[in-house]
Amino acid sequence: MDINLVKGAALLGQSKRSTYADAMQKSLQSASQASAIVNARRQAEKQQINTKVGNYIDNLNSEVDLTQLSSTQQLAVTNFLVENKNIYANAASEIARIDDPADPRYMELREKMNGVQNSFTNLARQVNGYKEDKIAYLKDFDDRRLSDGNNIGTLSEASKIYTDEGDFGIQEGGNLSFWNDNKSEYESYTDIQKPFLKDFKSADNILKLNESVYSAGSSLSGARQNMIRNKLKNMISSGGRDTLLSLASDDFLIEGGLNLQDPSLFDPANQDLLQDAVLNSYMDALIDTAAQGARDKKPSRGRGSGGFSGALQDEINLSGPVVEEAMQFASLGQMQEEGKATAIAQYINGTNLSSKSMPYISRAEFFEDYMSANDYDDDEVGEAEKAFTKEYGNYQIFKFNGSNPGESRGINVDINNPQSLYKFYLQNSNLGSKATNYHLGNWDKYSGSTKPTKEVKEEKESTGNFG
Repeated sequence: MDINLVKGAALLGQSKRSTYADAMQKSLQSASQASAIVNARRQAEKQQINTKVGNYIDNLNSEVDLTQLSSTQQLAVTNFLVENKNIYANAASEIARIDDPADPRYMELREKMNGVQNSFTNLARQVNGYKEDKIAYLKDFDDRRLSDGNNIGTLSEASKIYTDEGDFGIQEGGNLSFWNDNKSEYESYTDIQKPFLKDFKSADNILKLNESVYSAGSSLSGARQNMIRNKLKNMISSGGRDTLLSLASDDFLIEGGLNLQDPSLFDPANQDLLQDAVLNSYMDALIDTAAQGARDKKPSRGRGSGGFSGALQDEINLSGPVVEEAMQFASLGQMQEEGKATAIAQYINGTNLSSKSMPYISRAEFFEDYMSANDYDDDEVGEAEKAFTKEYGNYQIFKFNGSNPGESRGINVDINNPQSLYKFYLQNSNLGSKATNYHLGNWDKYSGSTKPTKEVKEEKESTGNFG
């Protein structure tokens, strides 16, 4: 591996690798990790929804006919039919006694009877459509085809109306409706947003593009990079908002999705910003793929130097980008300004070390959430700090559990020690243990230190203030 790729990066705090995603990250990320808490709770709520629907499917047996309405739904239909049949019968009885078809009352009654017939036809059509939608939803859910790009409100509403939990109603004209808890009123079924599916077609096109840049066996730069970027942009924009949300949220080319932390990106008003973020993230992945393809085109060796096996030597040689990222992360330990822990947590959440279900947050952000959850007033900060420290220790970085914040856990890393940050990053990357130990042993060389340092041992607890 070329040591010059990483040497001095941590202590100088310089980035030798400029990517599209880096540019977007700087322009979109704020100093706060509040979004990580919001996202974690969103994931926890989504998991509750998934558990409910999953249990509903598991409890179905082979004899259940999903085309049949539940007893309460059937009762609502029956009541509507009986009520309107009476209206029709009364109108028919009265119209039979009118001899002159030109009588205004005759026309009024005829219109009422036609309205009842039309409402029955409309209701039958909507009920059949609902049944088809229910079967499709449960199948798509079971096959994991629903996109993670759907908002929680849409997923929650669907989980109710398609598991017989939603309050079923029929409006005038035979329009199917369901009770909306947020609006405290019945909402027409045709107006309810239905969950959209993962855009496998667009993802497949991007995967084919990824394969082509790998097979080319050369790095992606210059005019070729611009051409690929334009092609990728057309793929992303051609499918509309659902495609954009799917590519931003679902596991396709990038494992775990793009993990975009800023919730404001998903606001419809910020669609252009979201498209740029998605485009930049996939471009970075394609650039890495092209670089990997170029490296793999080189002749392989049977036995590495220094007694390493060929496979281990290749992993060491190819791990330059990971080590470089670890050195950039280590440079955060040199920060002097307030909010270092927040910056470090936010940095991790922007890398492949992140987790959707349990993101990293700073002590300050976790403490703020703790204050709110336990109803501490502003004049009780001192008391709250003592209680918080007693329960969670003096860690500066935490993994936040959105479904149960009390089970969040501290991370054993010294945020003021670049070498400790470097070690944390490598040990949580996808490098093998032998390659990780090799790079850990070369910290002094990579950092440019002239004085060898002892191996960093795990800290019992990293003390510090609530910044």
